[in-house]
Amino acid sequence: MLQIVGASIGALVGAATTLAALRMGSVWLAAPLVLWGAALVAASCCDAVSQRIPTALVRQAIFATGVLLTCALGFHGDWDGLLMSVIAATAAGSVALLCWRFANAGFGDVRLAVLGGLGLGHATHRGLLIAVIAMVLVVSMQASMTVRRGGSLKTPIALGPILSVGFLIAAVS
Repeated sequence: MLQIVGASIGALVGAATTLAALRMGSVWLAAPLVLWGAALVAASCCDAVSQRIPTALVRQAIFATGVLLTCALGFHGDWDGLLMSVIAATAAGSVALLCWRFANAGFGDVRLAVLGGLGLGHATHRGLLIAVIAMVLVVSMQASMTVRRGGSLKTPIALGPILSVGFLIAAVS
């Protein structure tokens, strides 16, 4: 069942990221954004099932997305977009690193945050706000379901899907 859900969400993410690239006026951005979105979905599915984010998948996706973004944005001379992608990846990774250090988040979530930040080079303020609201809603629902099923507030939850939802919403809004 999760394979079907993951594939369906992956297809929707591919379409959404392609439309986002076209909205930004660059057909060349479609390939890096589709790769970025597919990697986020794949890592999130792994995290939802096993509470582990595959290091190899995320590292390779960071490298491939970075190279493709550099080529696509460099080809168009969009150095501001490339700089914003690097800043967003650094900021997201830094916040997740603080959560890893002080709030018991996993280090895979830190890697996933760096990957997620790469796709935010052209995110709008509105998109970022909608993403934060969506992440708060998803965390609240996930925590309440965990407590309702007999867990406590200390029961670990998979953060990968929450992070991915936020990054994808921010990028395509």
